[in-house]
Amino acid sequence: MTIHKKTLAFATAALVGISAQIAVAQEVLRVGVSSGYPPFDVLEPDGTLSGFDIDIANLLCAEMDMTCEFVDIDWDGIIPGLQARKFDAIVSSMGITEDRMKQVDFTDRYYYSASALIAPGDTTIATADAAGTAGKTIGVQRATSHECYIQKLFPDAEMRQYQTSEEAYLDLQSGRIDAVLVDTIPGEEWIKSDPANASFAPVANDLYDFDCFGEGIGIAVRQGEDDLRENINAAIQAIRASGAYQELSMEYFGRDIYGPDS
Repeated sequence: MTIHKKTLAFATAALVGISAQIAVAQEVLRVGVSSGYPPFDVLEPDGTLSGFDIDIANLLCAEMDMTCEFVDIDWDGIIPGLQARKFDAIVSSMGITEDRMKQVDFTDRYYYSASALIAPGDTTIATADAAGTAGKTIGVQRATSHECYIQKLFPDAEMRQYQTSEEAYLDLQSGRIDAVLVDTIPGEEWIKSDPANASFAPVANDLYDFDCFGEGIGIAVRQGEDDLRENINAAIQAIRASGAYQELSMEYFGRDIYGPDS
């Protein structure tokens, strides 16, 4: 009988240990991001990640009583990484588009962003439309919705694709391309980031197309993971209601970038 009691006690302790490990694992949300996209996703010199997306993810994790664990990955591998379970959610300024919804499920929007066509101050691009960009070379980050925008609305422009927006900016500075198409907020931040960039300006900074850019920026989860998606949705609304979202947005941008409520 004593042996059985010891065996039972050992088995119980083992089960408690396993349960504790599971509980700890459930408290961690692995978040996929793609750095090199300031001020949203930035890899610091010491190897840490910073930016609006990182801070938003941490706010949401805190609201859900979880801890964020970040995984930095190239943008063109971020959806495959989610599907391969390298992380549980993508919080990396991903537009909610019809094409992506075939691969992942999205939460509600957590911010809204138009796009900007940025060119040198002496550019001959007079208008950000098909006529104004005909024959021009425009840089975009690979695997982004900006590829769709150029193909649809700048059909006579040459599109040049880059692994990161930073690489596109370098070619813009060197004169190897005529303009870049980027999200408006990062584009504004790039112009302000260095006095040498002051000679560049948006030809237009309010470019938007629903077919290409969707209904805003959301958080992607694997298809069918409805509980996680709804928990994140509830957390988004909670940080809006508490004012924590607005405070963070004002800190980064001087305005609330959530967009219209309706």
